[in-house]
Amino acid sequence: MSRLVLVLCLTVAIGACGPKLIELTERPQQFYEQQVKIVGRVSRAQAFGDEVLIELADSDERRILARVAAKDAPPLEQWVQVRGVFVAELRVGDRVVYDAIAVERVKKHRAPWFPNLL
Repeated sequence: MSRLVLVLCLTVAIGACGPKLIELTERPQQFYEQQVKIVGRVSRAQAFGDEVLIELADSDERRILARVAAKDAPPLEQWVQVRGVFVAELRVGDRVVYDAIAVERVKKHRAPWFPNLL
């Protein structure tokens, strides 16, 4: 009985893990139109009217673009967790970017404790 509970707990824990930044950049087509939750450092930002295009970098400097409402845009170098839909093509202002996240929610996140351990 205890083994069954352990197996079920591990299955739920593994299944609840969303894609990581490395998976999104290596195989983007696998995650198109899916809800994603990514943690990264805001390395660059460009404002386009009421939207901001931010570049998120993980601890290994892998990067991805995300569109955020200007009122929710985090400052540069801040670690954040973004939740949104990963899309193949995204319009930001009058520009089109590819393989980006249409962000629905941004919240502050702590920096990794051991960034280059894994």
